[in-house]
Amino acid sequence: MPSPAGPVDLWWHVGPDPAGRGHGRALLRHAVAARCHREPDALDLAPDARGRPSLLPGQGLPPLRLTAAHCGPVTVAAVVSPGAGGPTRAVVGADTGTDPGTALGIDVEFLSRPPSPALLLQALGDAERAELEARPAPDRRAAFLAVWTAKEAVAKALGWPLLRALVDVEIALRPRPAVVRLGRDPAPRGWHLVPLRLPGLPHTVTLALRHPHTDPERETSWTSPAGPPSSPEGPAASDWPSPGPSTTTAPRSSSPDATRNTAARPSPGSTAATT
Repeated sequence: MPSPAGPVDLWWHVGPDPAGRGHGRALLRHAVAARCHREPDALDLAPDARGRPSLLPGQGLPPLRLTAAHCGPVTVAAVVSPGAGGPTRAVVGADTGTDPGTALGIDVEFLSRPPSPALLLQALGDAERAELEARPAPDRRAAFLAVWTAKEAVAKALGWPLLRALVDVEIALRPRPAVVRLGRDPAPRGWHLVPLRLPGLPHTVTLALRHPHTDPERETSWTSPAGPPSSPEGPAASDWPSPGPSTTTAPRSSSPDATRNTAARPSPGSTAATT
């Protein structure tokens, strides 16, 4: 999938049993192995200082941003290069006080019933709740999950706890999904939210990418494949442009089957959990 930071590799896996944390690592190993022409079992991953998955140094690999999530039997993962360097700027409200550079996060969720009033109060700000209430009742569950997965994807990209993201990340769904507040920054730039649909699955998936060197006039243009601006749902993964061998099945020998397309936190329901 093209992006301002370069191609983003998207992978997903659907297994017979609920996915666990190890499924996310296994899927990331396959994603990196395919990108870097290595054997998955030879790759060493470990959490960075903020808990984000990363490649251990000394493996002769290029710098990559990694992210994964799971919900029930579904695991998703994404990989991107940090891209070209360039000047950075201070980010108001960021823990480090400096620009985090390229950041990548993904989340997947599913709710079998509408969110409770208590969950809406905990998870959403006033503007986000007002946007949901303005929608027809049948659309509110999908809109809630679009906001929730966007918040968590941004949290994963920054290495924030989800509880902080529920307060410090504000999402608007119209005219297209966007980060409209980040901590004390009322107008964060460089963030791109891409809603995705997995073929044949009811799950909501959102990819969050921050690329600090994007032209502000075009910083959301690449999200146009995500569907009509009024819809919180994105395209089915099989709808992405597929230039020949970009969709593959990962080897069975070292991890569960995985499909690729290169074009311990609270959950919104008892049926959902993520890495």
